Amino acid sequence: MPDNDDATGPWALRAACIIAACIIATVLGILPFATTSLPVVPPFLPICATTVCIVEGLTAYFLAIKFRASGEVFLGALAGAYGFVVVTAFLQLLIFPGVFTAAGLLGAGPQSAVWMWVIWHTGYPLLALLALLTRQLPASPRGRRVGIALMLGGPAAAAFFTCLAIAGGGVLPQLLQNISYHGVGQRSAGVLVLVTNITALAACIRLTRLRELVSLWLAVALLASLGDSVLGIAADSRYSAGWYVGRYMAVVSSSVVLCAIIFEFSRLYGKLVDANRNLASRALHDGLTGAFNRGYLIEQFPREVGRAVRSKSPLCLMMIDVDHFKSYNDIHGHQAGDDCLIGVVGAITSSLRRPTDFVARYGGEEFAVVLPGTGREGAMQVIAAMRGAVQGLTLPATARGGPVTVSVGLACFDPAEDLFAPEELIRRADLALYQAKQNGRDAVFEFAAAPVAL
Repeated sequence: MPDNDDATGPWALRAACIIAACIIATVLGILPFATTSLPVVPPFLPICATTVCIVEGLTAYFLAIKFRASGEVFLGALAGAYGFVVVTAFLQLLIFPGVFTAAGLLGAGPQSAVWMWVIWHTGYPLLALLALLTRQLPASPRGRRVGIALMLGGPAAAAFFTCLAIAGGGVLPQLLQNISYHGVGQRSAGVLVLVTNITALAACIRLTRLRELVSLWLAVALLASLGDSVLGIAADSRYSAGWYVGRYMAVVSSSVVLCAIIFEFSRLYGKLVDANRNLASRALHDGLTGAFNRGYLIEQFPREVGRAVRSKSPLCLMMIDVDHFKSYNDIHGHQAGDDCLIGVVGAITSSLRRPTDFVARYGGEEFAVVLPGTGREGAMQVIAAMRGAVQGLTLPATARGGPVTVSVGLACFDPAEDLFAPEELIRRADLALYQAKQNGRDAVFEFAAAPVAL
C-alpha cells in the first residue's frame, strides 16, 4: 500500500477537479468541430511527440526511483506503463508519414502509424490497470522482483507490438482510409481503445478512492488519455481540430503525474531539510535548557579564541554554577530542578548583549558563557545584569529561604598581552569558579584577582 506521505489534501483534490473539468469541457467543446480542418503546422506533431517522450521518460524514471526506495509493486508497474508510452511514441514518430520522410522510416507500411496509435492508447491504460491491481502486493523481496519485471516489461511489450505493427504495416486491416481516420471508429480497434481507457479510469477511482497523490493524478492522466482517444477517433484527418486537441491531451496526460511527483519530491525535500536542521540543532543544543551543549563549546571556543587573536580583540569566559542546586533539587523535586535550570539559562541569555555571545551547558548545573570582543569591564557589566536577572526569577526559595543565586568564575584573554591555548582559559575560569564557591558562593571571582565585592 502507498505510504501516508502520499496522502492527498483538499488543495490537491481541488486542483485535480479543476483540471479534470477543463479536460472534459475541452473535449466536449471540440467534439462537434473535431473534423474541422485547421492550418497545417508540420512541426506540431514532432514537437508534441518529443514532449511526450521526454515527459513520460521522466515520469517513468521518478516512479522507478520511488519504487526502488519503497519497494511498492504498484510504482514499479506504473513506471513500466510510462516506459511503454516512451517506446511507442518514439517509434511512432520515426515511422509517421511526412515527419522524416514521405512514407516514414524503418520500412513501415501505410497502416503502421495508425495501428501504433491504437497500441499506444490501448497499452497504456491496460498497463496502468495492471499496476492498479498490484496495489495490495506487499513490499517484499518477491514483490520487488514482480515490480522489476513489470517495470521492464512495459517497454519490452511496446517494442514487441510496435515491431509487429511496422513489419505488418502492409497487411494489417485498414484503419486509415485515404488519410481519413474514420476507419478507427468503424472497427473493433476503436471500441477496444475506448473501453480500455474507460475501464482503467473507473478502476483507478474505485480501487484507490483517490486517496494518494500519485493515484489522484493518475486518474487525471487517464481522463486526458480518454479525451485523446475520443478526439483521435472523431477526427477526420491530420491537422483537424480533433487531431490538434488530441495531441494536446496526450501532452496533458503525460504531464500531470510528473508534476505531482515533482511536487511530492519538493515537499519531501523540504521535510528532509527541516529534519536535518532539527537534528543539527539537537546535536548542538542541550535538550533541557536549550543552551548550547558541551560539545558545541569544545568545538566553537577554540575558533572564538583564534578569531580574537586574528582581530586583536579581547575575549572573556565565565563559568557559572547554580548555588546549592543538589539540595534545591532534593527539596523541591526534579521537575522544579529542571525549571530552575531553564530559568537560569533564560536569565543568562537575556543578559547577553551581542549576537556573538553564547551560553553552553558545561555539565549538570554548571554553565559556560563566552563573550567575544568583550574585555573585563564589559564582562563585569554582563555579570551584574545576569546575577540580578537570576535573583529576580520567580522560583521556589532555596533551603536557606532566599532566591536562587549563582557563583561565577571569570577569566579574560587579551591577545596583546596573553599567549596560551584555549584550554588554559577554560582552566582559569574553572579555578576562578572554585574560588567563588570556596568564598561562600553567590560570589564572583576573577582569575588572578581578588574576589569582587557583592
